[in-house]
Amino acid sequence: MENQLADNIRDYRKNLGLTQEQLAERLGITLGTVSKWERGSSEPDLGYIMDLAELFHVSVDALIGYSLRGTDADEESQRIEEMVNKVSFEEVEAEYEIALKKFPNHFQIVLGAASIFRRFGTLHQDEAYLRRALGLYRHAIGLLPQNTCPEINEAFLRNEIAGCYSELKDYKKAVEEYKKNNSCGNSNANIGLLMILYDLDPEEGIAYTEKAFINQLSEITTASRGYIHYYLAKGKTAHAIRAAEWFIDYLTKSKEDPQKRSFLDKIICFSYLLRAVVLDADGQTEKAEEDLAKAVQMAKAFDEDPLYTLENVIFTEHMPKTLYMYDDAGPTAVDGLRGVLDDEGKLVSASLREKLEKAIA
Repeated sequence: MENQLADNIRDYRKNLGLTQEQLAERLGITLGTVSKWERGSSEPDLGYIMDLAELFHVSVDALIGYSLRGTDADEESQRIEEMVNKVSFEEVEAEYEIALKKFPNHFQIVLGAASIFRRFGTLHQDEAYLRRALGLYRHAIGLLPQNTCPEINEAFLRNEIAGCYSELKDYKKAVEEYKKNNSCGNSNANIGLLMILYDLDPEEGIAYTEKAFINQLSEITTASRGYIHYYLAKGKTAHAIRAAEWFIDYLTKSKEDPQKRSFLDKIICFSYLLRAVVLDADGQTEKAEEDLAKAVQMAKAFDEDPLYTLENVIFTEHMPKTLYMYDDAGPTAVDGLRGVLDDEGKLVSASLREKLEKAIA
């Protein structure tokens, strides 16, 4: 067995953002004592070890760093996670209950138990399991310094808490939790739906919903370009054409009146050019030229009378029509067409580039 106490005290202290002096103040001891602990020249007595474990939100075993065969918390967590979807819920529950008693402050075990209890509580509308999951998610927030997964943070855990409240039909608390962690508007859709569906404040709710829709337009644009480029690079031109066609249709239907100008026209002209790139790569030269001509026509029309507001965009009637929209495609739509071809790089034929420059001129 290896004693890693000195290293662990230092690492857990740094994870909490504490200096040695701040840790000493928390424990009511001298700076020199903490320094000796972290150098390994002395060790805290049992009372201080328990205080440190509580402060760092870890088990005493984890703090000391002893790893006994068959009882290591990380191994235990992985073993139980591998059981999920292979055995009954009752078996997994029993394993987590044992693990929680052995390692009550191990982040992955606490989070794993919370997730499985929430899943069961949701499927069977079991209030007891949902409330148990709530408590575990809250406990997991205090254990976040142990977390190594970049996709999990406090906002993620609080959104899980909000989800539990929603499933418990406590919609007011669910909205409160979502609002606390609405970073970059990531919870706008959930807040809006709950406020509208359960009559908490429909007018405020529709404002959140419209913001979610606008954010979604941006997300869809980015994701669609990713799909098109990926399929084209892999030689899956049929998939790329389908993705481009869906994207054009989605954007066109996002206009109140397809015949009137809109900020979306700038993005739509790019999508026509993307489809031209795919069709050209697929040997459908004539159709590619038609899409290229359409892209250039729309780009020039947009640049003659640019529009960067929400005018003629569906589902935004409660938002200020003067709200300014922007993109990173360049100062003009024509500049953006060149940028699209530059982004696609070697996947664009020299002849298509020449045809674009000729059409723009």
